[in-house]
Amino acid sequence: MRTHSLDPIDVRKTILAMLHKGKASHLGSSMSVVEMLIAVYRSMDVDSIYTKKQERSRVIVSKGHAAAALYAVMAHFGLIDFKLLETYCQDDSYLAGHVSHAVEFVEHSTGALGHGLSVACGCALGLRARGFDNSYVFSILGDGELHEGSIWESVMFAKHHDLSHLITLVDDNKISSITRTAEVIDMRPLRDRFAGFGLRVYEVNGNDSAAVLGAIDQVRNGSDVSVIICSTVKGYGVPFAENSPIWHYRSLGDRDYQVAIEYLAHLQGKPASVVF
Repeated sequence: MRTHSLDPIDVRKTILAMLHKGKASHLGSSMSVVEMLIAVYRSMDVDSIYTKKQERSRVIVSKGHAAAALYAVMAHFGLIDFKLLETYCQDDSYLAGHVSHAVEFVEHSTGALGHGLSVACGCALGLRARGFDNSYVFSILGDGELHEGSIWESVMFAKHHDLSHLITLVDDNKISSITRTAEVIDMRPLRDRFAGFGLRVYEVNGNDSAAVLGAIDQVRNGSDVSVIICSTVKGYGVPFAENSPIWHYRSLGDRDYQVAIEYLAHLQGKPASVVF
């Protein structure tokens, strides 16, 4: 299995190409989570996913609006053919705007927010029951998703059953749909919310894959039920979309696409080509 460029900028260029060709939305949600996904897959035995071993670790992207980011990262890790990415949000494609397990190597369909963590809890409990002590389950949540009561039921369940091999990461980009999460329901500080349920809390820069990977290593070296709160910028890497709620829904026109690609290429000192 071949791994392609894991440079977050190359991944973002791939996402932009997918969204532009598919006339799709959710740019903000996809861009904020890139480094988190890279760190998660870097921490795993990706070959065990490719060979579908029962003892493989699992990834459940509960914030299913970030489908473009998940599929792009999977392609860069060799789990999806780049040619398939070109069908994103096209007629008859498996690659829809929400994460779908119809796509090979995707563990669970998400997008109806609040469900992914409960599924991840079940996976972690099942892997432990089978004696797969080196297997982990990663659940990636959005901060707006924390407004769902099912999330906190799952947190209580995880703590009660001591699911230390469940690694929960929160994409704390501070925007829910088209407004600020604090304007919907203010849950800050998030650290106190999770700590109140007995979880060990780590807080990192979520747009730094090395920082996220370091926190994952800390969780794996411990024995506590934990959560990693990843502070991110929605739309990160696309200046006109950063911290702008409308880019949860707005799709890229030709001019926006060209500006974004040229900006990322400038950061790399490369021509405005696309890794696709």
